[in-house]
Amino acid sequence: MLLMKAVFAPRPLVLASVSSPSSSRGGARRCDVIRAQSSSSSPTTPPTKKKGKKGLKKTQKQPQQQQQPGGGGASSSSSSAVVQKAVAEVAKKKEEDDGPQIPFGDASGAALLLKDVFLAVADTDLLQEANAQIMSGQKIGLVGGNGCGKSTLLKCIAGVRSIQDGEIIISSKLNVGYFEQTAVSGSTKTVYEEARARMTRLNKAEAALREAERVCESENCEDYCEAADVLMDCYAEFEAAGGNDAEKRIAAVLDGLGFSRKQWDFKCDNLSGGWQMRVALARLLLSPAGSEENGLLLLDEPTNHLDEISKKWLADWIKKSPNTTVIVSHEESLLDGACSHIMEVRAKGLHWYVGNYSKFLQDRDERVRVAQASYNKLAAEAADLKDFVARFSANASKAAQASSRAKLLIKVETEMRKLEREAAANFSEGEAGDSTKMALRLSKPPPSDQDVLMMENAVLGYKKESPILKSKDGKEFKLSREMRVVVLGPNGAGKSTLLKSLAGTMPLLEGTRTLGERVKLGVFSQDLAQELPMDKQALEYVLETARVENPLLKEIEGRQSLGALGISGPMALRKIGSLSGGEKARVALAAFVLQPRNVLLLDEPSNHLDVGAVSALTDGLQDWDGALFAVSHNKGFCESLRPTHVVRVEKGEFIIENCYGLTDEDFEHDYPEEGDASSDAMSKKEEEEQLVAVAA
Repeated sequence: MLLMKAVFAPRPLVLASVSSPSSSRGGARRCDVIRAQSSSSSPTTPPTKKKGKKGLKKTQKQPQQQQQPGGGGASSSSSSAVVQKAVAEVAKKKEEDDGPQIPFGDASGAALLLKDVFLAVADTDLLQEANAQIMSGQKIGLVGGNGCGKSTLLKCIAGVRSIQDGEIIISSKLNVGYFEQTAVSGSTKTVYEEARARMTRLNKAEAALREAERVCESENCEDYCEAADVLMDCYAEFEAAGGNDAEKRIAAVLDGLGFSRKQWDFKCDNLSGGWQMRVALARLLLSPAGSEENGLLLLDEPTNHLDEISKKWLADWIKKSPNTTVIVSHEESLLDGACSHIMEVRAKGLHWYVGNYSKFLQDRDERVRVAQASYNKLAAEAADLKDFVARFSANASKAAQASSRAKLLIKVETEMRKLEREAAANFSEGEAGDSTKMALRLSKPPPSDQDVLMMENAVLGYKKESPILKSKDGKEFKLSREMRVVVLGPNGAGKSTLLKSLAGTMPLLEGTRTLGERVKLGVFSQDLAQELPMDKQALEYVLETARVENPLLKEIEGRQSLGALGISGPMALRKIGSLSGGEKARVALAAFVLQPRNVLLLDEPSNHLDVGAVSALTDGLQDWDGALFAVSHNKGFCESLRPTHVVRVEKGEFIIENCYGLTDEDFEHDYPEEGDASSDAMSKKEEEEQLVAVAA
């Protein structure tokens, strides 16, 4: 019988990060595995929390210190401080070893319950008295502006961090899988091996079947009849676990996410960050959390590294999957194609809507209109009641009426408080969450030659023996001032390789690269936000970065740049590590636009930015008259740049052409047969190095 070609230890709940080789030593790392309870084990009861005053943050209760005998004065204080530090370090290490604590419990028939949740970060309240009931099989889009608490709430649901008050309860029958924005690390496994590594029931059944086969084939088998019965039972479980069609399921996911068959045997640590994220997503989708009825899938910006074809496939997969899914995303096509309900974070509350994202936008307008009308009617009624109570409460003949009206006033004001958040809605048309008007202005490009960047007879890649790209027909590539160029081609064709070669971070294998006089390059990469110093304040980083070019830059200018992207007041003084993924991207962008550049190279700049921030960036680029070169799979973003030229990258060649408009076909590509060109080149390089090592 045909068995699958790899077996791995079952882990019922995973964080979607490609595990590193070190994770196999001494147990799983915190960022790789969450220990979920099976449905047969007793549920973990969420820790009970005393109700505190709303708006106040709670702190974790620290273990009590034992009184040291004979201690006192400064010596006792110093000793106590040392003990407290040691206890804190032990507690931190224990938390890392134990991993995230999923809030399993009795969800009263729901898959997930949120009860009066209060959530804050530093001195900023994100949610107050937030309530939601998510039923099994529902597909929820969790939407709102950047920094409103979407990713933070998702972390709380996944057990990665705790809330300040209230309860989050996940049904103890569920397997939970969590996909983070930054969940990428290397792995020595192949793409195929990683993708099927969390198909826990299948892997366990396959291991048992192999062992049963070994026993049957052993010469020392004492009872062949019993061994044959065990073998048949194991094969029945293998079939029930989907063993006979596992290859088909794995192929469907890897194909849908854009992996060519050749890439299946690539080692994950040879892949780019974007392709590693795809591996992590594939592994999660194939796990029990991603593909079974008793799964709860938590996805934080899953489309950041996907092209249009893969986004459509993912939306269809989620919609058809029997599991329950909560998605944080600014990708409207995913929210429209996958979601059955929308949960909006606005005015520090959760607002529930039935239908996809487009229907949510329509229904919200109507709901707010009705709420405002009802609120105004109640406000008028409350004013009349207050007036009556004030005038007649001291009148003996009407004291009883005044008392009755006073009680009615309390009820009316209670109803008004319920409507207040909805009636006071402040949002931008076509966007989720609270309104945040962003207006970005780029530094004026300094003077330069007309021709700013040229390449002749260029051959690009890591090794001459396995080049990734070359100029079609050896034609010269020339970038001039006021040119606006977008790069088109399938994922893995070498678009980012071309940008790196233009930026000078990847030397040419052949040909020449020439910069014009007085050219200043600016590069905004899709991973720039992840490279920020997490221990620095947002404003501190922006000022330090901008003052490299302009030492006289004033603090107010740094604040204005951050404020234009919605990061103002106390938020500008928060550590970068405490910000959400979208906020980090805005900090990187705020620093980027303050640096005077006359050539901008943009590598998937819209990946980690919400709709408002992308709109602010494109608006800021409208009147900027330097040279622009952008790699993006986002058709709307590319169109808004008003490109004058396009670079087409396919079949190992690139060529620049005039642009007369963009079509849907420009963004819908067949994946190259050879797979990811950069990863292929890295694999060949690794194979050659291994051959050299063996020969030596």
